[in-house]
Amino acid sequence: MKTIDKTKPVLVTGANGYVASWIVKKLLEDGITVHAAVRDPSKKEKYAHLDKLAEHAPGTIKYFAADLLKEGSYAEAMAGCELVYHTASPFSLSVKDPQKELIDPALNGTANVLNEANKTESVKRVVVTSSCCCHLHRCY
Repeated sequence: MKTIDKTKPVLVTGANGYVASWIVKKLLEDGITVHAAVRDPSKKEKYAHLDKLAEHAPGTIKYFAADLLKEGSYAEAMAGCELVYHTASPFSLSVKDPQKELIDPALNGTANVLNEANKTESVKRVVVTSSCCCHLHRCY
């Protein structure tokens, strides 16, 4: 098993999501620099909770714009990272075609992140998470 250097930044994709926020919290508490990939860093209200976590933690957080379906959009955020937590996934409460609107983008997005990890010499490990969001106690 490869040892991860805790002085190197760690990338978290979809950093403002529920699962990712807990990962970011733990990394910040451990004094790690988090490269937080979000869709639009100018929408600070979407990740204000992460800034609050960082205020009281020894770690630091840096935001990067990334589009799950755009090839190469994680390159800047991934640079220098040895560890990548891939939590980003498309989400919508009103889905007409689950395959087209959720599954295909999730698969293509994961492929984009993994392809970028293969191109990035510093990356030693990628952790892919998955979650199911339920609405009114019905899973889609």
